[in-house]
Amino acid sequence: MFSNPGILLQEGGQRLFTKIIKSLRDKPTRKSTASNLDRIRCCIDETFGYQPTDSAIWTSIRSNNIHRLTRNFLWKCLHNIYHVGSFWEYIPNLEILGQCPTCRVPESLEYIMLECDALGQKQIWQLVERLWRLKYTAWSKLNWGLLLGYGLAKFKTPRGKSVPAQNRLFTIIVSTSMHLIWKLRNERVFETFTSAADSEIHNRWVSMINSAIKRDKLLTNRARFGSLAIKKQLVLNT
Repeated sequence: MFSNPGILLQEGGQRLFTKIIKSLRDKPTRKSTASNLDRIRCCIDETFGYQPTDSAIWTSIRSNNIHRLTRNFLWKCLHNIYHVGSFWEYIPNLEILGQCPTCRVPESLEYIMLECDALGQKQIWQLVERLWRLKYTAWSKLNWGLLLGYGLAKFKTPRGKSVPAQNRLFTIIVSTSMHLIWKLRNERVFETFTSAADSEIHNRWVSMINSAIKRDKLLTNRARFGSLAIKKQLVLNT
């Protein structure tokens, strides 16, 4: 007896069939997205010795180790969706928004995260490195590909054994710090706030890291999350 694959016309509606048709179409990859994917691959290979597939990169962006809002932010970073730099170049009377108000040079997400002289990013990465060195010695020099590939870290012991807790710590502190740098930049550019003081930046970063730790603890609740719960020992090791 034979069975035909698919769905009968009388069993589906317009919404379902539209969804199926859209799923069958090839979705073109944006040039900026493809460039970021290649950059992640190159930097992960350079740092951890392997080249992740596109599928692995997208899966890492959806990691449950970080907050949903942070995941959304990083997904948009990978697609280069945010309106920075050259986006404003051809919009009359708004060209100035393409420049960093502090450094007076064209902005980009990479520039905001790693190069801007405005108070924020340098202090935050110093805090990240300081926290990291409380538990681990080696700290990799950050670059844009490594930041976007935050969830692909594969640290190993001298004997080549994987260290999941170290990978998780890198994922959590890097992604959380990137999101805070972005928030500080938006406050500086679009809101009436003056640049945050060094002490305020420190306190906000500590608060976000503490929130991540609290969230980690909550996710160990097997009664609430069942099979999706994180093992308590993994959280303690992190």
